[in-house]
Amino acid sequence: MTAVSSVSLKELCNDLFERGLGEFPAMARDAERVILGNFVKEKGQVVLRDRGLLKGISPASVSPCWDIGIIGSLCFLPGQEWESLSFVGADLCHIPVDLSSTRTDLLGRMRANSGETAITFKGSAYRGFKLLLDGHLLPVVLPLPVEVRSGGLGLAVCDFRYAATPLSVLSQINDLVMGAIERHLTVSVENLEIENMEFEKLFGTYIGATGT
Repeated sequence: MTAVSSVSLKELCNDLFERGLGEFPAMARDAERVILGNFVKEKGQVVLRDRGLLKGISPASVSPCWDIGIIGSLCFLPGQEWESLSFVGADLCHIPVDLSSTRTDLLGRMRANSGETAITFKGSAYRGFKLLLDGHLLPVVLPLPVEVRSGGLGLAVCDFRYAATPLSVLSQINDLVMGAIERHLTVSVENLEIENMEFEKLFGTYIGATGT
């Protein structure tokens, strides 16, 4: 388990943790090891609890995630229609590395059903991460502050597929990301509230035809 070290980073992680940061898989490294897991709060501190998925993986193997793999930022944008954390794409934050033209083209072609592209996306973190997964990217949070162009700081989001790891590791991390977003993007019948007039509009024809 690794505590967040920098004071400014601590403040940022504390703020984002109160808004749901702990749901998303995150990765940290030092000179000797790499850990991947979820942020948790223990004894008043936000720490990254390791899941043990990257045992035996060297820091050099995941360095591309920091060097060329950052694709956006996980942040809080006040006053939005969604209540969750936000994800903003590469064009909407100051990424400390230059994306290759190939990478920029890929993110520009990756579109949500709403027409938003991954590189200009601004919306719920759950929708943003789903867009990245659908485009065969694997979003993982890094404890690296990134400035959002509209103001404020977020944490960098990288494409973990830049890391040199076995396919079995990619599969497990993919399951973690899916688990984080499915609870919020899946709505059961019990969660739906339909007014009587709306119900009549939706089902009146069917009810009349069946006589029920």
